[in-house]
Amino acid sequence: MTIPDPTAPPTVVGTQPRSADEVNALAGNHLRTFIAARATVHQDQQFFAATDLKAAPYYFTDTQETDLKTAISQLDAALQPIDMTFINRIVGMF
Repeated sequence: MTIPDPTAPPTVVGTQPRSADEVNALAGNHLRTFIAARATVHQDQQFFAATDLKAAPYYFTDTQETDLKTAISQLDAALQPIDMTFINRIVGMF
């Protein structure tokens, strides 16, 4: 095995993965981030569905409440049907 010269310039510029391990790590990190975001949006959707944002302590206007709840609701509706089988397999959850 050859030890790389620490004074040599990098072989590539940027963050292109150089090995299968790097590809796996990058994909795994992206998918873990997606899983966390999907869960957070779903949690927000459940909170907003049960919360009147026009009441104390929030005091949103009708329009503000509708805009916020609609944005989260539509995002949650788009994310929840995604088949997580392979995503979970890749990140090692199942």
